[in-house]
Amino acid sequence: MADKSLEIIDLLDELRNNNLYVHNKELKGLDFNQSELTDRPVYLVETLSTINVLVKKGTMMLYGGHGGGKTTLSKYLGQMFLGKTSTEIEQAILRGHPQLTEEKILGSLNLEQLMGHKKIKDGNIEVQWNDFVKSQWKIIDEVNRLSPYAQNILLSLLAEGVVKYQNQSYPVGNFTVFATMNPPDEGNFNLPMPFMDRFALALPITMPDYLSMQTIGKKDKLNNKTTFDFRLKNNDLDSIQDSIQDSIEYEPEAEEFINNIIADYRLCVKLTKEASEDLTVDNGLCTNGGGCHYFEKDLICHKTRNPLSVRVKEDLYRYGRAFAWLLGYEKVTSIHIKTIAPYLIWHRSNLSKKFLKENIKSKFEDKVFSMNSELEGTKTIINQIHSRFENRYPNFIKPFNNALKSKLAATDFTELIRKSKEDTDDLLIAMELLPELQKLEGYYDKMLAYQKDINDTNDITELNTISSKLKREYKIRNRQLLANKIENKIMKLKTEKYPQIKIEIVDSTDVSKSQILVDLFTPIYGNPLDFTQSIGKNNTISKNSDEFNIEVKHFRNGDNIKLMCNYQGPENSIKIELLKIGTKTV
Repeated sequence: MADKSLEIIDLLDELRNNNLYVHNKELKGLDFNQSELTDRPVYLVETLSTINVLVKKGTMMLYGGHGGGKTTLSKYLGQMFLGKTSTEIEQAILRGHPQLTEEKILGSLNLEQLMGHKKIKDGNIEVQWNDFVKSQWKIIDEVNRLSPYAQNILLSLLAEGVVKYQNQSYPVGNFTVFATMNPPDEGNFNLPMPFMDRFALALPITMPDYLSMQTIGKKDKLNNKTTFDFRLKNNDLDSIQDSIQDSIEYEPEAEEFINNIIADYRLCVKLTKEASEDLTVDNGLCTNGGGCHYFEKDLICHKTRNPLSVRVKEDLYRYGRAFAWLLGYEKVTSIHIKTIAPYLIWHRSNLSKKFLKENIKSKFEDKVFSMNSELEGTKTIINQIHSRFENRYPNFIKPFNNALKSKLAATDFTELIRKSKEDTDDLLIAMELLPELQKLEGYYDKMLAYQKDINDTNDITELNTISSKLKREYKIRNRQLLANKIENKIMKLKTEKYPQIKIEIVDSTDVSKSQILVDLFTPIYGNPLDFTQSIGKNNTISKNSDEFNIEVKHFRNGDNIKLMCNYQGPENSIKIELLKIGTKTV
């Protein structure tokens, strides 16, 4: 897929060549990993906006002054990536206004049925959904002009991928959302944290610099066109998104760096931040240090008021893959995460007022100026977490993970506990790693014995017996890791016995027409007809036995439902019948 990332860069360059896109600020920290792009800058606005397109259900907020090109950029990207006309994009824009009603956002009842001129089917008047709901490309213009009532309506779409109106629901499937936000004025509403948390990325956009101004206002050859000559070939955005998800791997330290970010935002030796609203780092918890050992060590705990949500971790994973792919890397590194993390976090956290004030003062003294103190504070925090992580990972986290997987020798396990007890300046080690190690201490020999039994057998039945026995080992708190190893080994043994067959079912709107599909989906959905309503909720299902495995991914393909099946097992199994149902083998 490397040629696809180059194709996308070519499209972005065409925007610049046609004087359509003018922001030149660069994203520092990483370069392109392709020889053709050695000298190309990694532009901040276009890069973050593009990776929002490269993940499924991408959501991004563009924040800045009037006339900075936020909405225009969102429209251009829709024309490039989905081949939509400017008219189609305009019709699907939701423009923020305090008086927006549910009907103006979602849809309306069929007027002909209401007046009795058209027959009502199934006892419900048909909902005619608005273009904003049906379009894969969604723009919310001036989102901070939406009332709290309107924000709540959108929460269902952003959080669940489903909208509801008049007792009817519409699964929106895959989508890309760009929301623009202007500085506060008398017509704005506050956007609460739960709403902001639904936007993975947020980027403050400044006005174009002096060099960029040289191109603004010049006549360009696309002025009178409704669509671009340059756009993604074959309209295969869904395939690119799937490929990124499936092919880009994580370096182990990159995954652990994400975990460290979430932990450092959350941990406090005095209280549980997510359950404490009255006492915070700004109103007495950390006053003059409060005698807290960790305050004196200048850790992250007293700089963050609330923990990050689980969504932040999920988004760091998703967007990390897209970022690495766009720059031409095969694996995500901790530097990728360090570079983009501030833009996925600053709008979803609350930093200490004292820290923000001190950080801005320090930046001014270093002649570093920014339009957003929260973003600059988040960058400082992520840098501090990364610096501490560079010592944590090789000396504590890596051996800790090996201990959880029963891969650490007994003598090394004892030494890790000793070192962890001595490091009293690290909150993560003191509060989470050391207590877990101490809980494992009395059972580590048994864990090593299970590890040996798993390694020594290649019999699937025997491995399943070990797995059943392991379920009752409640005092081995990390027994699921051993269970995962058993599952992976069984899968490997099946792979060696049977090749994997990839099957694409290109049209399955009528799931009930196939008894095989009914058998497959009924245990999961109860009624196979409910399958089409599941789009946007859980798009991957699987069934396994000792003899076969089948995994099915499903998503919308225009008006149809498209299934991608991976099957492993004997060709005389009933599941091979999937090959006969309007399918093609990939």
